[in-house]
Amino acid sequence: MKKKLNSALALALTGVMLLSACDKTAPNPSEESQTAPVATEESQDVSGETDELPLVIEEEFDGTTDYWQTKGDCTVTLDGGMAVITDRQTGNSGLEIPCDHFRGNTITATATCSSENDSVMITLKYDIYGNTSYVNIATMATGGSMLGTVSGSVSIPANASSAAVYIESTDLKDITVDRMVVEIEGEFNDLTNEPPAELQDPSGYDSLKDLYSDYFKIGTCLPMSVIDNPNPEFLALVDTEFNSVTPENELKPESILDAATTLADPAAYNECPALDFSNAIPILEYCQENNIPMRGHTLIWYSQTPSWLFYENYDVNGELADRELMLTRMENYIDSVMNWCEENYPGVIYAWDVVNEAADDNGGGLRDCYWRQTIGDDYVEKAFEYARLHAPDGVQLFYNDYNEYFTTKQDEILEILAPVAAAGNIDGVGMQSHISNMVQPESYIEAMNRYVDELGVVIHITELDVNAPLSPNSLYDQGVYMQSLFEAIIEAKDNGTPIECVTFWGLTDDMSWRSSNQPLLFFGNIEPKPAFEGVVCAITGGEITIPDDYVEVESDFSAITEDYENEEFIGGPRYSASQSIVGDAYEGDYCLENTGGTAEYDGYAIDITRFSGQTIHFSFAVRSDADQVSFTADIEGSWPHLIEVDTTGGEWVYVEGDYEVPSGMPQLNAYWESSDMSPFYLDNVSIEVAE
Repeated sequence: MKKKLNSALALALTGVMLLSACDKTAPNPSEESQTAPVATEESQDVSGETDELPLVIEEEFDGTTDYWQTKGDCTVTLDGGMAVITDRQTGNSGLEIPCDHFRGNTITATATCSSENDSVMITLKYDIYGNTSYVNIATMATGGSMLGTVSGSVSIPANASSAAVYIESTDLKDITVDRMVVEIEGEFNDLTNEPPAELQDPSGYDSLKDLYSDYFKIGTCLPMSVIDNPNPEFLALVDTEFNSVTPENELKPESILDAATTLADPAAYNECPALDFSNAIPILEYCQENNIPMRGHTLIWYSQTPSWLFYENYDVNGELADRELMLTRMENYIDSVMNWCEENYPGVIYAWDVVNEAADDNGGGLRDCYWRQTIGDDYVEKAFEYARLHAPDGVQLFYNDYNEYFTTKQDEILEILAPVAAAGNIDGVGMQSHISNMVQPESYIEAMNRYVDELGVVIHITELDVNAPLSPNSLYDQGVYMQSLFEAIIEAKDNGTPIECVTFWGLTDDMSWRSSNQPLLFFGNIEPKPAFEGVVCAITGGEITIPDDYVEVESDFSAITEDYENEEFIGGPRYSASQSIVGDAYEGDYCLENTGGTAEYDGYAIDITRFSGQTIHFSFAVRSDADQVSFTADIEGSWPHLIEVDTTGGEWVYVEGDYEVPSGMPQLNAYWESSDMSPFYLDNVSIEVAE
């Protein structure tokens, strides 16, 4: 069964060198990033090749197979059936398994490994039309010598080449890998002899920047690889559609911080590390030459910021730096980055994301991170204070976050930003808007207006992408949703909401960090999707073209039942949970067990789209050692609990209830989740139209 996964973006880019370190300069080779690389590297130390790669690539690291190869700047040693990765100079240095012949297929990748790093990831990389894309497959918490297994699924675009799955971690400690497997899900789609689709010329498309010129800027994120891409169609798309650009990775801390120079002479750079802007220069030059304003992204972030920045003498084996030193480093870094950009490319950057994603995901207020550990709970306030002090005239200062339309996340963000706004140090809130399950436009606009009303800020939609629903008319339904979303945004602007920019997080589906979910406006070959037509129709008043292959969905209100006695189930995992059939059932011999995952909401999901607009009656038996198991509708931004079951006794509990399923949703799941990630067990599940 296929897993629905969160993905994390990474794009590999190359560039020329230009260095700065507050007031110091020094030569340095470009450092590749950790989870979102910015300096492309060639795989090295190839351990061996096979004449024929099977549909299941299994590597035990015992010398009997040699599918793997070293990736990046590190050493890989085989020892007792283990691959030990040492001397890692960058976060994404490790080992990889090429799987280029799997393009156009969905794969499952699994690694059994251990590490003293906090987490280990498996990631897909591939080249596509001259660009290199990275998509996180799955992440596992580690932090010790005990082996664990990380596994997930991802689709490789049909137009991809040089595909490989590799293992990486956020910090540079050793990784030991016991086993890696890359295999096809379902029937193999052999595209070995199929050429990529021909790139389309976008110059004749409707221009979003022109259509929306009376409302707000229309932006895109741009990797450096597009600037150097031999295919001119990508920059032609930028020129046609967009009048704002955000560098995808090139202004993030790990892309600028010069590790080699700083760590070679830590005393010289104690109060401000060496900086290297070589990866950002091509995009800055492109924007300057073409008079396209840029959003600077991002200055202070818990992620994609190397851990050595936070230690005394930049030594990760030593002590964390104290508050005074880290405040000095923070101020100098903010000052240096903002003003290097302004001095070398005056007027190009019109807004900066000063702090990115500081709010915790689970209602805990501030996210725990190195900035908080070294400076304290006021690190966000201090960052905005320094940014206001050193920002060039006219440059807007933003806080940027995801899930920003969830009520609990709104509460956290507003609490964090209240003192910043009171001090006059913030101009806007960036709503990332990575939409997975088609949040209702009304609640989205309500969240937007709440930030405006309570903080007195303007709004940028900064990283918009919308997953295509799992429906019979997936891309058409995505287009219909995009039209309704933009109609709501237009109406909000007409009603006075200060929306100044809407940025899409990528040019094409194949270049997206969520490529498996087809979340953007254009196919990989730059052909416009119904999603693009939906954005156009929202402003022109037109209607989206119904495709020739449109499927008329017949009403099907047949009941869903699962008793697991045939050792099968029709649902599947929500995110990274796992399901299996076990004994000790409520009735009969078997029940379903849900385990694993990285959050409480990783559970077991069943598609209830067939009941759209109907009142359903549900019943099931559940047991768990958690205090509570909830049955929840997967409606983004609200996630209503259809029922909350007290499971504190650890015994089977049978419950039932009714729920009115919203109409007009092209795809809707209901899922079970436990309150503390404890395993839970289900039996005798029934969902049917209420009488």
